[in-house]
Amino acid sequence: KQLGTGDLTARAEVPDSPAELRVLATSFNTTAARLESLVESQRAFVADASHQLRTPLQALRLRLENLEHDAADGIPADSRDLEGSLAEVARMSRLVDGLLILARAEQQLSAPIQTDVAELVAGRIDAWSAFADDQGVEITSTVSLGSNACITTGNLEQALDNLLSNAIEASPSGGAVVVSSSTNSSGNVLLTVSDSGGGMTPEQIDRAFDRFWRPAGAGSGGSGLGLAIVRGLIETDGGSVELAPSASGGLAVLMSLKSC
Repeated sequence: KQLGTGDLTARAEVPDSPAELRVLATSFNTTAARLESLVESQRAFVADASHQLRTPLQALRLRLENLEHDAADGIPADSRDLEGSLAEVARMSRLVDGLLILARAEQQLSAPIQTDVAELVAGRIDAWSAFADDQGVEITSTVSLGSNACITTGNLEQALDNLLSNAIEASPSGGAVVVSSSTNSSGNVLLTVSDSGGGMTPEQIDRAFDRFWRPAGAGSGGSGLGLAIVRGLIETDGGSVELAPSASGGLAVLMSLKSC
């Protein structure tokens, strides 16, 4: 009854017996907890979208008003206002795309299948090699052949796309991005993406997974959602993500991927 009236924190008391009633109550509580999580994710999505879209919308409105005033006065449109308007539209598109990916990552059910990690990494490196070449960055993989992990289709690809994009942009011309792997005692694959950029301070690492957080001095191209998306995708399949300094002084992103 409480759940039906909107109290998503309501849970059934789980009796010791009979067994059938205990199973039913446990199943009900699991469903209620999942429902609460989904609704909270929806609320967070709306709140985040409203907050983050407010600034580019205000900037876009001011530029459009300038164009309107120029048109009313018979003044040719200022190319800076036109270019600025398009930039704000692109910024909003990136924010919305990032929020949608993050919402899907947080709400989807895990459906892992055995995946050849080395083959998947090779495919993503091939996809990003042209961009890396343009930036003057070498991108390589030392991932061990035969490294297998249980991953929901699309999750690791999306995570690697975010990480490789960030790593290439963070590395200077002549720098390197390396994807490496190892296996722990539990048989889990430890996949690492390392760059040769400026790295992060311990304080920045503590905040790096926060939605929309970006370090001071960062350019205007990102949304501050990349690492939050990576963590959501990897944790969906029972994995984990950590940050640490790389051997070259840049940033290393360490992903633990569960074995099948």
